[in-house]
Amino acid sequence: MADNTLNSSATSGRLGDWLLRSNHSDPATGRRGRLLAGVLLFAAAVLLVAVFATLGIRAGDPTPNILAQGPLRGVLAVAAVAALFRLNRQGQTSLAGTLFATLLLAADLFLIGEFGPLSPNSLALTMPIIIAGFFGPPLSAVAIAIVAALAYLGLNVSANPAYFSAVAKGGEATQTLVVYANLLFMAVVSWLFSRTTRQTLQESRELSLALVAQRHELEQRLEVQTRQLQATTSVSRAIAGSRDVNKLLEDIVRLVRETFNYYHVQVFLIDDDSAYAVLRQSTGDVGQALLARNHKLPVGSLSVIGQVTASGRPVIARDADSDFVHKRNELLPNTRSEMAIPLTIGNKIIGALDMQSVDSNAFADENLSIFQALADQLAIAIENARLFEQAEESLRVMRELNREATERSWADFLAEAREEEKHFAQGPETKTIELHRSRVIERVLSSGGTIVSTGKDGRQSFIAAPIVVRNEVVGVLGVEPDDSREWGQEDLQLIQSIAERTALAVENARLYIQAQRAADREILINSIASRLQRAPNLAMLLESAAKELADALGTANVYAEISVDQPLGQTRRDVAESDAEVSAPTSDQSEEARA
Repeated sequence: MADNTLNSSATSGRLGDWLLRSNHSDPATGRRGRLLAGVLLFAAAVLLVAVFATLGIRAGDPTPNILAQGPLRGVLAVAAVAALFRLNRQGQTSLAGTLFATLLLAADLFLIGEFGPLSPNSLALTMPIIIAGFFGPPLSAVAIAIVAALAYLGLNVSANPAYFSAVAKGGEATQTLVVYANLLFMAVVSWLFSRTTRQTLQESRELSLALVAQRHELEQRLEVQTRQLQATTSVSRAIAGSRDVNKLLEDIVRLVRETFNYYHVQVFLIDDDSAYAVLRQSTGDVGQALLARNHKLPVGSLSVIGQVTASGRPVIARDADSDFVHKRNELLPNTRSEMAIPLTIGNKIIGALDMQSVDSNAFADENLSIFQALADQLAIAIENARLFEQAEESLRVMRELNREATERSWADFLAEAREEEKHFAQGPETKTIELHRSRVIERVLSSGGTIVSTGKDGRQSFIAAPIVVRNEVVGVLGVEPDDSREWGQEDLQLIQSIAERTALAVENARLYIQAQRAADREILINSIASRLQRAPNLAMLLESAAKELADALGTANVYAEISVDQPLGQTRRDVAESDAEVSAPTSDQSEEARA
């Protein structure tokens, strides 16, 4: 149902567009033509209704009257309107409007002649003037008004030969003066309206032409900016995933030069002291020569790079021969214009992107926003690459520290563990197997990976997997069957899974045991301190401290002494130096400690 309604509406719309079409190149005249087409269609419809009404009246009353020739005249009027409709459809709107006004004037004069000059039909004489002023040339309204006034005057004289004397006496004929006044007023108003409208349309047409020209220019500029924006997007996409700063800078200068077809492209980065803008990457053999001699420019110097890195704003040297800010480089003799865009992160200037062209005025101000967006993305990519390198270095240091901490923790833990707690073997353990097993364990500990032997070469078959805790191999889990065996993927996955869970379990066990030991030591220390606080005098306190420490450490050689006296003839500084010599190990002792 809804589809049928939509189809009917579309069909009606197409039929209406076809009926009201006016073939004219000027849009304003075309709209006037569509309006005139609607007026003509309405007039034709009224005439047809009048024709049928006249036929009905004649059929009901055969007495001759003024409508005796009505049908014929109506048909002729419809034919005239149809001809005007076709003329308007061909684009002759002004001519069709003027002729239609003339046709209306003739019809009005006919009615006035039939019913008399004093009939209300005389007021309809203003309608042709309005039609002529709206659809025809400006003077057509004045011409129609003059013709209407003369014809109306003729009709008055014909109806009353003493018309002028009747008007002078102020009789009924003075009512016709209102008609002349209306005709004069409508003539002036229609002429002014038509003249003003045409001037407005002319100005509108000129403005439209200017807008079309401006639109064409804007489209060209937009096309150029679109190409540049697409190029900027391509460059940004190409460098987005780079994490190596040097490789990133190399890609930047190469892609910018190839994408925008510039003579030379280079990137400067400000040093740590913010004193110089140092060339970090440049294109071509010239760029390699500049990099080889460590090319750099002072920040704030009289050069494009110096000004950009100092102010943080883009700088354009439109003509290398006349712009004083351009610093000529003997290795780049073909440079005619140069533009540098700052590379900024927040409010911090980290460098500049420099582009040079062989054409003067190659860089326009309206393109600055595009290149600034490109420079901002480049700055972010450079900063991300820097941060990635720093993060990688920090992660490497953290891993190293974590490895060392894990290694020390396990070394301390194993040093306190009994020897029988560090090893378990199920099955026979002969000297030959023990020697072979030691070699396997050594290989696993050094390689950090699972090793397998099928035993077909006559040696012991085995499969051994490392027990890894925090990327450190702390042990080995192995299987040694009595005969040769083909190890499958499921066997490898099984022993590796058990090794992973064993690593997790032993790490938890180590942490628990060490935490328990620390708790026991804290309890012991608190217990000793509590007992020391109950000593009644200094001697018993020292005796109690020595005994408690001896019991805790399992030794009898413990002493305690409270004294502030210095040895005779030795200053406090000498005492400190002697203490340092006693506490500092010798080089041999240091080597032993590290071993």
